[in-house]
Amino acid sequence: MIIFTDHALRRMRERKISKAQVSMVLEHPESAESEEGNIKILRKKFENRALEIVIETGKNKIIVVTLYWL
Repeated sequence: MIIFTDHALRRMRERKISKAQVSMVLEHPESAESEEGNIKILRKKFENRALEIVIETGKNKIIVVTLYWL
């Protein structure tokens, strides 16, 4: 199950990031870094820029914390 925080949903609207793009990064990231605890940073390139997503993983769920273009 994928859960979006209110913050992530606001950033998606502001930065014109679709749920389809988020799904692509979650399913096929080009890079993934683990941070403290259950936090991960995933990245995938789209044309001339990369989308980076910060997630928290839990039991049978992924929480999208924030996301941004690089």
